[in-house]
Parts: sequence; structure tokens; C-alpha cells
Amino acid sequence: MRWAVAGYGDVVERRVLPALRALGEEPVYLWGRDPDRAARVAARHGVRGSGSDERALLGDEVEAVYVATPVVRHVPLARAALAAGRPVLVEKPLAGGLVQAGGADLEGGPTAAVAYYRRLAPAVRRLRTELVGWTPARVEVRFRCAFAPGPGHPMRWRTDPAVAGGGVLADAGSHRLDLLVLLFGRPDDVRGLLTDRFPAGAERRAEVELAWASGLRAHVVAEWGDAPPVDRFEVVGDGRTLTLDPLDSGRLRVRTAHGSREVTLPSASNPHQPLIADFVAAVAAGRPPACPVSDARIVDEIIAAAGRPRPTGVS
Repeated sequence: MRWAVAGYGDVVERRVLPALRALGEEPVYLWGRDPDRAARVAARHGVRGSGSDERALLGDEVEAVYVATPVVRHVPLARAALAAGRPVLVEKPLAGGLVQAGGADLEGGPTAAVAYYRRLAPAVRRLRTELVGWTPARVEVRFRCAFAPGPGHPMRWRTDPAVAGGGVLADAGSHRLDLLVLLFGRPDDVRGLLTDRFPAGAERRAEVELAWASGLRAHVVAEWGDAPPVDRFEVVGDGRTLTLDPLDSGRLRVRTAHGSREVTLPSASNPHQPLIADFVAAVAAGRPPACPVSDARIVDEIIAAAGRPRPTGVS
């Protein structure tokens, strides 16, 4: 398909445009608020059209749209693309804590998906297989990395929740929440505590408790800090423990009372390549994508609920 790409940041240059090229897709237009920067990025990647006119995202030659702008523009641009009959793939999170952005109207028309690419990782798929017929008792998710963009840094916008839809929970945390939704569905209760905020208001640390009617509980801690990095996803219960540590390593450890085993199932070097490949196949077949908007909206609901103050006296 011929693609228009909205955005020119790191994920577009390192992942989206290379993935499109590797799959034989054709990026034909690159949009950004700064037309000069858009032109420079387009030239580096051989995209013949660029500019700051949103209408060009939906030009006659465009057959699909990838939205990789700051989060506040995700839903409006996706809505415009779908209204024009173009399938659209949106970076994560869909809207994060920007609940006013909605997104319910992004379903039911042309194919729409959100870039929760970890769903397609071989180790995550193996984890799903290990969970068949088993309801665990708890899940422990822990993420930490350094992130402290100063004034003028190109990623500074991520520290403003009005633009980014939140802080670390909407950013890195959303991927981990999406895996919980993929594996266990919509939680029945969400409680969160967001702390250590940037001057613009985005949290550096988020602690979230989720509960399901099955009795399953999940504890998620995501933080941007200077301590050693960590990225662990662990499922525990009934004498079994399944661990992905680090999450993206592809190493799945299975421990039981009878011993332990480990399998290594590496992910693609560019995880956006299987993501886009699945999306293209979904469009061609008229089937749902692996990362549907309906599940992305549940992740947004969790992010919004985690940041909502609880009534006084409620523990």
C-alpha cells in the first residue's frame, strides 16, 4: 500500500519507515508541524512528499495512514483518516489519560489498530500458550529506565500529560497494561498512585493494582528513574511461575515444583515490522488486526482510572 506517515520523531525514523521499506510498502508522504524538519526526514528515507498540510495525509494516492505524533493528535488524525476511508495504524497509547479524546468511533469502519507490538513477540505468544487452562493468582510487572529530558529536548513533550496523555504509565506502562488486557481481559477494578511529577505534570512513577473477578490480581510499578533498569513480567499461581525478564529478551522461564525450564524465542530486530505486516494482512483479508482499537481503549481506561483521585476515606 501507499502510506502517509504523520510524525517525524525517533520511532518513525528508527522503526516505522524502515519497517515499511522492508515489507515492500511505499511511504509517499511525511507530515509534521515543522515542514523543514519533515522535508529533512523525508529526504533521508526517500519519501517523495512532505509538509505541514494535514489534508495531504489523505491525498488521492494515499491508501493507508500511520499516526506517530504526540498522543494528543492520535485520535483526531485517526478519525480523519477513517472518515476518508483509509485504514489507520496509530502509535501507542491511543489516547492515554486524555479521556476526552474518545476513540469509540474508530471502530466499525476501515481497519484501525494501535501499535502494541509486543503482542506479536514469539515469547509472549508462548506465554499465552502456557496460560491455557490455568488461572494464575497474581502478576507482578516492574519497569524502570532513565528518562529525564531537559528543556529543548525533542522528547520533552512526554513530560506534559496534556500532550502525552500521561507520564510513564501512558508511555512505557501502556505496553505492559496491554499485555495484561491481552492475557486476562478487562480488569474489574483499578487503583493507582501516580507520583514524582515533572514540572508540566506527568508522573515519573506509577503504581497500579488491578483485579479480575477470577480472583487474579496484578501489581504494576513503572518508573523513570536513575536506579538500575528493570523490565520484568511474572505470572504466579498454583505452584507455577512464568517469567519474562527482561520482557523483550525472548527468554521465558517456567518454574514448577518439579523443576524449571527456559525457552528463548527472540523478537524481530525491528518489532514494528511484524506489527505492520499483520496490519497489512488484516486490511487485505478484512479481518481484525492483532492490536485492535477495542483493546487499546481498555488500556486508556486503565490509565485514566489509575490517575483518578479516589474518594476520601476509600482505601
